Amino acid sequence: MGRLMLNCCDYDAITLYHSGELNSRYKTDLSGKLECMERIPYGAQITDSFQDGAYQTFRTMEPIVLYRVFGQYRGSEPAPKGARLNGGFASTEFAESIIDAKLRLALNPAWANTKMYEARLTVPAGVTISIGTVASVVLKTGTVLPGGADQVLLPQGWPESWITGYRRLTARQLQSPPYFSPQKPPEYDSKENLYRMICPACGCGECRKLPEGEQFTITGSKGNPYVMQYACLNPDCQYYW
Repeated sequence: MGRLMLNCCDYDAITLYHSGELNSRYKTDLSGKLECMERIPYGAQITDSFQDGAYQTFRTMEPIVLYRVFGQYRGSEPAPKGARLNGGFASTEFAESIIDAKLRLALNPAWANTKMYEARLTVPAGVTISIGTVASVVLKTGTVLPGGADQVLLPQGWPESWITGYRRLTARQLQSPPYFSPQKPPEYDSKENLYRMICPACGCGECRKLPEGEQFTITGSKGNPYVMQYACLNPDCQYYW
């Protein structure tokens, strides 16, 4: 019975929600933290990345928390492909899952962003940024990535000192705000190792498969039995699944 006190996955209770639904409760509220500035003009590529080409330029009046999804890998060419850590775009939303990030941020697979990592930034006061909504993207297959998240264009070459944490994106939708580690992950990885095992609850890569003698069974909320085979080693999570 003591096993019930552990942080175990109740597969019976897993439900899907609409992209952005969790973030509607946890996204960064920018109210009262920005001062409106003269709108900075950009080229067509950046302007078109905002819904209807609409955005406004601001100066931060106090520190604000933003999130940036990124990830690179080495292909056949010497230079890594994908989205670098200190690229230009961020959002007020953390990624609810890999697929939700793809939808809400309209990340075209052609851009080679692996969506492997997310960085949490604290942008200080006195920084000029532009804010709008992520525009939808139509793929060659005709599939529409709807966008809809807040899109923040950061100053070019912003410093890594703004970053306050990193995490791996989860395949399963988050049920609560994620854990961010202070440890910087590799900027790129081999493509074969992009999606190695991570904790589905917090995105931590510090996990282990339980030996057969340590595995145990729990009863889900609907009465179904499930064997816990993996454990998260993050002391703030300690999730079993």
